[in-house]
Amino acid sequence: MVKYTLMSQKTLVKTAAKDILARAMAMEDITVEHRADAPSAYFDTKNRVLCLPVWKQMDNSVYDMLVGHEVSHALHTPADGWQEFCKEDGNRHMFLNIVEDARIERLIKDKFPGLRRDFASAYKTLHDSGLFELDGKNLSELPLIDRLNLEFKLGLFGLIDVPFSADEQQYVNRMADTKTFDEVMELAEELYDLWKEEEDQKESEEGAGAPNDSGESGEGSDEGSDSATGDDTGDGNEESDNVNRGAGEDSGASAEDDTDDGESAESQDGDAGNSDAGELDADQYEANQYQEPSVGETQSSFEQGIDELRDSEAGEHIYHTLPTMNIEQCVVDWKTINEDLDYYYNRQINGTTTGNPDYIDSQVRHRTETMVALNKFLHKSKPTVNHMVQQFQMKQAADADKRTDIAKTGVLDTTTMVNYRWSEDIFVKNEVHSDGKSHGMVLFVDWSGSMANILQDTVEQLLILVEFCRKAGIPFEVYGFSSNQFIPSKAIEKFDRYSTEHNDYIEKLQNVPQYTKNREDNIEPHAFQLYQWLTSDMNARQFKHALQNFWYVADAQRTYRSSIPRCYSLGCTPLNEAILCAFDIVPAFQSRNGIQIVNTVVLSDGEGHGIGLNRYRRNETSILRDQKSHKTYNVDTDRRGAETDVLIRCLKDRTGCNTISIRLHDSNKVDNLRWTYWGDCGTEEGHKIFTKACSDFKKLNFTTAPETGYDEYFIVKGDLKVEFNALESIGDDASYTRIKNAFIKGGNRKKSSRVIASRIIDIIAA
Repeated sequence: MVKYTLMSQKTLVKTAAKDILARAMAMEDITVEHRADAPSAYFDTKNRVLCLPVWKQMDNSVYDMLVGHEVSHALHTPADGWQEFCKEDGNRHMFLNIVEDARIERLIKDKFPGLRRDFASAYKTLHDSGLFELDGKNLSELPLIDRLNLEFKLGLFGLIDVPFSADEQQYVNRMADTKTFDEVMELAEELYDLWKEEEDQKESEEGAGAPNDSGESGEGSDEGSDSATGDDTGDGNEESDNVNRGAGEDSGASAEDDTDDGESAESQDGDAGNSDAGELDADQYEANQYQEPSVGETQSSFEQGIDELRDSEAGEHIYHTLPTMNIEQCVVDWKTINEDLDYYYNRQINGTTTGNPDYIDSQVRHRTETMVALNKFLHKSKPTVNHMVQQFQMKQAADADKRTDIAKTGVLDTTTMVNYRWSEDIFVKNEVHSDGKSHGMVLFVDWSGSMANILQDTVEQLLILVEFCRKAGIPFEVYGFSSNQFIPSKAIEKFDRYSTEHNDYIEKLQNVPQYTKNREDNIEPHAFQLYQWLTSDMNARQFKHALQNFWYVADAQRTYRSSIPRCYSLGCTPLNEAILCAFDIVPAFQSRNGIQIVNTVVLSDGEGHGIGLNRYRRNETSILRDQKSHKTYNVDTDRRGAETDVLIRCLKDRTGCNTISIRLHDSNKVDNLRWTYWGDCGTEEGHKIFTKACSDFKKLNFTTAPETGYDEYFIVKGDLKVEFNALESIGDDASYTRIKNAFIKGGNRKKSSRVIASRIIDIIAA
């Protein structure tokens, strides 16, 4: 067997694109899977699954030919009927397969003419690689079925000249004209009978001419001798026919018979190979499970060569589907949050919780102080917000100007019509403005324990975006994602905190299913909660109240001075679970507000929990299949945050939203940027990019990361505050050097805030 290898200059295929190609050719939403354990490509007609092996060294034309071949089987080869034809006989299956291949390849090329070039190129590549094993062979000596196979795989494209006699040409013509599967079976039956007759004739002649132990002819009779000597009398021919039939019947039980592996097709005592053939599944039409047919060596060589293209070292391909999230159980809306916090706070100041006057005074004082701080922040942030709104309006105006056309109304302009003798421009004109795109923003903020020291700074960055949205008239929503599930304060009052009833009630609340699997796979979202802190659906009074609660709870995480319900405290990082919910939140938000583009922003300082999409096994390929967008995504097992990247790409493809990540990074560990976002930077170019990123991070307090699932991925110093006045904290007696340094430092931070804001505006206004 000549090993088949592709030329090194061939371009490797992108399997995701071929999945789309297969579905397009099938004209239905079939499922395409690549499996390392698949011996060949096949189509499961019952479940409508096209299974392709994991091939290596496969170029585009060969890949397209094989996919087109299998899709045509899916479209034109029936699931039932051919098993009865084969009768557990590998030779009959071989004849049927070769004739059917010619039909289905012709039909798929007629349906998609562009595939003709791929079939021609693919068969040329395979032929040049010696896959059909034709070197040193005289084609005229090959059985008719093999020559027919070569004619419709190679001769059709002028790659070889296949010889046929005048009598044989009828089979070439009929094979080129088969339209139905019944016609295929009829022709295959005739070709098989013709071949069987020739084989029986050969065996009869060999048996008749072979000497026995006594030195006589094979049959030991005068009639047999006459037949062997080629007597041409009528009686001799009749006797010869009888001998041939007898020899054929006897050879059916002979161990030396190579026609049918020692058993006739009708035998009840077949060997293991026959048993396997009898159990051949209808969905696996391709003949890789022949019981060692003694004819069709060109097809056997072809199939063996294709089989050698399989990557024997490929790991298992694991396919995942997205679970359906129960949004009602995942999201706590803003009304519920504010009612719960108000109830909790009122119990405190009324002394219901402790009855300690000092404690009550401290809580009231802390609440008052945080409200003062909030109002101060909102006042100082106005210039930055106004700058963002100005930039946004300028970009909108420029975009509107691009979309402005001058149109004639057809109405005469009474002022300019006097110029009709030398100018045709005498009609009233209108400016026509094409509608621009409307935008909205959904923000997700990390509510995990690692955010404790920077949560307040993060909230300030977030509120700048929120205030910008409010002033620019852009719809928005703000969610905090936390591993702490919501437990209403009012509901658990009736139970003692440490009682069994209390624990049972909480367990009941937390065990409500938050998602439903679409099939048995390894995706397992953790228990989590999305808290809807702010939304543009609120009126002015409701927004002010919700903003105060949001600021108050965020401040409590840092200072520990204010008491809050335990469910709002910081937990773990269910970022991936939040993105799963975004698959429903973003379209609903878009529909409710009648907007075209949604900008999804994530503010976090770390990676999310693993949810089973990436099992980090070297010899395993994890693939996400989105059943709504009909796309597949490979998970990079070597990349940190690979699950999040895949989910973000899937979110973009399904909803069409822009995605922005503001990743908060520990400013004291700059070199950690290398391993988190740039890997080992092994190449010279990679090292240059990383060096520039570190320089930007030190000078501007932020940089951007390459090659992530997001449209823009900002890496910002975790303690980067929004600077409004760099000299505010400097005393009257400060030295010149201190004032200078404070001004430079504050200027850089202010510049950083504005650069990030401007980049976000660029994305939003695009």
